[in-house]
Amino acid sequence: MSDLDQFRLDVREWLEANCPAEMREPVRGEDDVCWGGRNWTFKNEAQKQWLERCVAKGYTVPDWPTAYGGAGLSAGEAKILRQEMARINARPPLSSFGIWML
Repeated sequence: MSDLDQFRLDVREWLEANCPAEMREPVRGEDDVCWGGRNWTFKNEAQKQWLERCVAKGYTVPDWPTAYGGAGLSAGEAKILRQEMARINARPPLSSFGIWML
């Protein structure tokens, strides 16, 4: 088994254990999107849990270096993370204009 195959299995297992069911449902409106920020108010506990778990893992900005809050993933690993999140219909944990600009 290659390193990327093992990484996919690890990500799949982590997502199954950490992505709340509510965060696997389609986005119905602005309240379903976590924009973050200093004064952000979470819609529900699941949205808060999902962001906190992804922040702890570095998955809000997975290809950023760990020193800057990312997961330090390679391009291949980041692609696998996106694929596995799409597989379970996981919402992005954070949609931030600031991150998009960087």
